[in-house]
Amino acid sequence: MKTILLFLSFFIAVSGYSQNDETYVTELTNEFTSKLQERGIAQFFTTKHYCSGTIEMFMIDGKMCTSKETYYEVYIFWQEDGRPLMKKIDNCGLFRTVLLSNDSIFQFVSNNFEELKENEVKNYEPSNPSDGPELSAPVQPCYRSFTFWNDDERFEKSFNLFHLTNRFEGDNLNFEYNQSLAIVRLNNKAKAFIAAAGFQRQ
Repeated sequence: MKTILLFLSFFIAVSGYSQNDETYVTELTNEFTSKLQERGIAQFFTTKHYCSGTIEMFMIDGKMCTSKETYYEVYIFWQEDGRPLMKKIDNCGLFRTVLLSNDSIFQFVSNNFEELKENEVKNYEPSNPSDGPELSAPVQPCYRSFTFWNDDERFEKSFNLFHLTNRFEGDNLNFEYNQSLAIVRLNNKAKAFIAAAGFQRQ
């Protein structure tokens, strides 16, 4: 074990090491979105994905990078010069901009803007809550957070992915309601674009 620890210490010292937290990701995101606004882009949105306590490590150009405490992924969606675009940012920096296959996600946001602003995901409400201690899976620590910009207007929406499930303590009485919400449908659309993107680091 001592030999392994010494090797890891030597490897990290030789290759270089960085550890970045949520503040770092937020700073990169704010810097990028500010540049969008400087270029006159007034309508766009971001979505942040994270599971509390999940740590990721990457080797980038011979240097080790790891998330500090929690790994965060932020995806920025915007349109520029008639092109639908997406950018990924995480604890280890920026990824190259991706050209989306179509602009349907922006049409969805435009058509459902008021609902996105007004409605909230409801908490998981079991149909048959038990009286004793829970033995099944706990609430998962994974979240989605959206921020929308529309000219001078800005608002945020966040929810725990657990509230979208239908397996804990029997049926979730709010399952169908939550699934029908524009914010949840937008999350599903974003997830499909993200899965197809094939991101590469800058």
